[in-house]
Amino acid sequence: MPLLSLYIHIPFCQRKCPYCDFNTYAGLNRLFEPFTDALVHEIELAGQTAGRPAVRTIFLGGGTPTVLPASLLQRIMAACRSAFDVLPDAEITSEANPGTVDVTRFAALRGLGVNRLSMGVQSFDEAELQFLGRIHSADDVEAAFVAARAAGFDNINLDLIYGLPSQP
Repeated sequence: MPLLSLYIHIPFCQRKCPYCDFNTYAGLNRLFEPFTDALVHEIELAGQTAGRPAVRTIFLGGGTPTVLPASLLQRIMAACRSAFDVLPDAEITSEANPGTVDVTRFAALRGLGVNRLSMGVQSFDEAELQFLGRIHSADDVEAAFVAARAAGFDNINLDLIYGLPSQP
């Protein structure tokens, strides 16, 4: 049986960015726990249906997975490990918004087995960040990167947007 890759969509954000076409919702924190309950159930069913296959990568995307409390992310990762044979050297990625993270949050992600970060930076220019409706500043990006390194992450990608009206 081939190795699988899991994509787990966390549809919550602190604020919906005006350019975002993904299935995301802001201001629905009251749904974090019922969503996690349903997601864990879905993960369990998928693992049973597939016969607990081996998984080589897990990608927590969104939305902004880092808006969920660490306890809920822990339940999701525990369900993945229970329902699937997650390989010891699996790449486990979480998307992160520089405005929702700090060294404590990154340390919690590392404790869950996350070994790669994908940070939605989008730009280092303050005017562009405002235009994009981002909740973070360029300084927040640097602080998040430093915090991620301090928490032990050495595999970090930064998403950038090119082609904005103000760009050449």
